[in-house]
Amino acid sequence: MSDWRKYGIHKGLFLWPILWITVAWLVFTFEVATGHSLSKFGLLPGSWLKWYGPLTFPWLHGDLNHITSNTISLFFVGMLIRYSFPKVFDKVWLTSLLLPGIILWFIGRPSIHIGASAWLYALVSFVFFSGVLRLHVRLLAQSMLMVFLYGSFVWGVLPHDPSISYEGHLSGAIVGFLLAILFRKEEPIEPLKNIQPIAEDDVPWDDWKHPFERELTYEEINPTAGKPLQQPQVRPFRYEDGSSPDELA
Repeated sequence: MSDWRKYGIHKGLFLWPILWITVAWLVFTFEVATGHSLSKFGLLPGSWLKWYGPLTFPWLHGDLNHITSNTISLFFVGMLIRYSFPKVFDKVWLTSLLLPGIILWFIGRPSIHIGASAWLYALVSFVFFSGVLRLHVRLLAQSMLMVFLYGSFVWGVLPHDPSISYEGHLSGAIVGFLLAILFRKEEPIEPLKNIQPIAEDDVPWDDWKHPFERELTYEEINPTAGKPLQQPQVRPFRYEDGSSPDELA
């Protein structure tokens, strides 16, 4: 693994996503094994009695499909952010976990909300807007990847299905956008930095001239002092019979 570190790949790249997946699946396995649903510990907007909701609702899921889709997506997007922005990953990861639930507590419908979708929306939104706001070529590639993989998420922030917490999705998208603005000046990992083009002012003017317009320099060759220049030996011209014009003359 040490040979991959120069590319930003290391064991810590997978640590946080794997820890979250482990906790979420342990909770879900407990519910299935005991037959005891923990949905009552979800988030109930506006309820002071369930003040813990913003902390507990991301770990609860309704069924196997729900937790599978969330854990796979969170692992991939979390690993992508951990790779691209290692300096701010902890802040982005934890803020995306906690802040959407707080916003949801104020704007959500009066029903139990569960699932890590709000968390996931915050991370996806952060990756997308990080590339768009910076106009960063290589981060824009990640933004396009988010559009390709999670383009349908746009509809998730709209009230199209009563059984889906679109308020949670909207809360996460807002948090991701705000985080992208907050950390817009943070440089990504070295392999993702933009390649700076060479400005014309940085190149000597002579290098831009046409070869015939350049000032040519000549090196003067001086003979060695005290030694006469040797005349080149010229072979006399001769006809086929061996005679030369000088002899005829």
